[in-house]
Amino acid sequence: MRTAFPFVASVAMACASGFPAIDRAGLPEPAAFPNAKYVVLLDEDHVRFRAGKDGKAEALVTERWRVKLLKSVDLPPVAAFYNSTFTEIVSMAGRSILPDGTERRLDVSEAFDRPSFDSSVLFSDTRVRQVNAPLLPPGSIFETEIVTRQKDIEPWVLHHTFGGEVPVLRSRVVVEAPQSWSVRWAGQAPEGSISLTPAREALEDGVTRLVFEERDVKAPSPEPSAPPTWMRHRRLALRLDAWTENGGSRIAPPDPEALSRWRYDSYREKAELTPELEAVAREVLAGVPEDPTQRARALYEYACRRIQYCAVEVGYGGWVPHAAKDVHAQRWGDCKDKATYLHALLKVAGIESSPTIIYSHQGWPRPFELPSLGANFNHVILAVRLPQGTVYADPTTRAVPFGELPWNDADATVLEVVREGAPLKKTPPTSPDRNVERHVYELTLDEAGAAAGTFRVEAVGDNAQPFKYRALYGTGKIEPWVRGQLWLRGVEVSSARLDDVQDFGGRTTVSGSATLRSLVGRGLGTASLFRLSDALERWSPDLADKRVAPFAWKWLATTEVRLQLTLPAGAGVAELPTGTRLESPIGLYELEWKREGQVLTVTRRFRRTQRVIEPADFPLARQVARQLDEAEASPVVIRFGGAR
Repeated sequence: MRTAFPFVASVAMACASGFPAIDRAGLPEPAAFPNAKYVVLLDEDHVRFRAGKDGKAEALVTERWRVKLLKSVDLPPVAAFYNSTFTEIVSMAGRSILPDGTERRLDVSEAFDRPSFDSSVLFSDTRVRQVNAPLLPPGSIFETEIVTRQKDIEPWVLHHTFGGEVPVLRSRVVVEAPQSWSVRWAGQAPEGSISLTPAREALEDGVTRLVFEERDVKAPSPEPSAPPTWMRHRRLALRLDAWTENGGSRIAPPDPEALSRWRYDSYREKAELTPELEAVAREVLAGVPEDPTQRARALYEYACRRIQYCAVEVGYGGWVPHAAKDVHAQRWGDCKDKATYLHALLKVAGIESSPTIIYSHQGWPRPFELPSLGANFNHVILAVRLPQGTVYADPTTRAVPFGELPWNDADATVLEVVREGAPLKKTPPTSPDRNVERHVYELTLDEAGAAAGTFRVEAVGDNAQPFKYRALYGTGKIEPWVRGQLWLRGVEVSSARLDDVQDFGGRTTVSGSATLRSLVGRGLGTASLFRLSDALERWSPDLADKRVAPFAWKWLATTEVRLQLTLPAGAGVAELPTGTRLESPIGLYELEWKREGQVLTVTRRFRRTQRVIEPADFPLARQVARQLDEAEASPVVIRFGGAR
């Protein structure tokens, strides 16, 4: 499903206006930004809403980008991502100014134009026109100007982020529209929705100009498990709200309910129940009890298995699904096609459902901005009405049982598409009780400190997804892949197998044998130290002292590992560390040590209950992490050669 029209980010063919003169005095020097390779002097989007030659409203968008190089660096390619159905590249140009003042124009005749979509898409009209930026010495200035025409502004939304991965001195959006037309915008910041107030002026010919501007925007520091860069800055979403087209008045959906109603007709038409679809559904339901949940589950599993994910997105095909009868005949479709197909099949069972648009995220749900096709959503699931309430189902994946959602759909804003319109809702968050993973390592230690033995991994919920996907779609030897799933440091997997892995089953099991060349480091004498921190991967959150961005696990889970170590004959343990139980808002951590004869067993559990750790909680989280690390660094003294 298409999220928005990428409005361009590149250079073009022939610049109509030329570049302005630049006063080099006062431009930043390397000492002002010691960590930056270049600094953005200007990042501007200039949007002119107007009536086109055919009387339809259009937007002429000029993107200007100007940087000064502070160090030797390869600048990113100049690339214009566009949609050939809705976007026309009017012009494209670039210029570099060397430290001695020499000016060179970018040769845009070398730009190449190609399709731009990933392997899950069979065909799309999204394309990119791209040319490499020149190699320039430090002190040079490089700038580009790209002009595009948005031929259909109804679904189009301008997205502008006031900042980036490098320092930005001036970031601005200039909007011009006839005074009788209405423009609507929404502002977001890391802390949530914000009010953005533009400078406003009246121009000649009845045109109003709005200017949104931010200056001296710092670059965020790269930090693991942080929000994406665009979410760490202030940002703007903007669209036309009301306008005139060929003498008639047009308005965009004013609220989510109106957007839901607007989308309803397209889904209703595509979910028409044909005799063939009805026959297929009755065949699937043959022998299934009358219980609505069981019947919905049977149809969900059938739709997931039968329809291969693949997308064809041409024009409005990025938002409007293919007909359910065609999806059935072709045996492929994208998210909205599969949701529509299941929506049609459920009618045979007398079960109501509603296609539901959502932003599938990577751990950072996107806040709702504007009621528009191109503003908030990139995925479609299904809201299924059952006696116990609404259940959300995502028929795109075969790795999730009916009644559950994958972690990237969790805690996300959704809009159900219904005749009467629907308000915004949220999907359930992930749960540490539903997502569980347990590892058992049974190893035998030798006199040299190496170990060998078996492992067994059991996982349910989101933790089971990697194993299910490997079983369904994986190729090649499984041992190297399994090695990456184990929590033992330095482990080598000699054999592995996937047991009881079902696409819709709740539990998966992986087992096999493994070796470790050095589990316990032997000293010069008979005593050696064994620390859990040396044997197992760290679980505490990575919160550096200078971190400023929130930290997030992708989902909440309960993880447990039991390491059973059989000592060689004659070896003994001087003393075991004390157990640890630490309960905090982040979660419950437990560490237990036990010895029975020659068998040493340590069990570590962590039940995460706080998925996102905000900066205000960092002091507590760091304290918890230190306590966890200290507990796992406590040594066990193992004496070899009979000494105890």
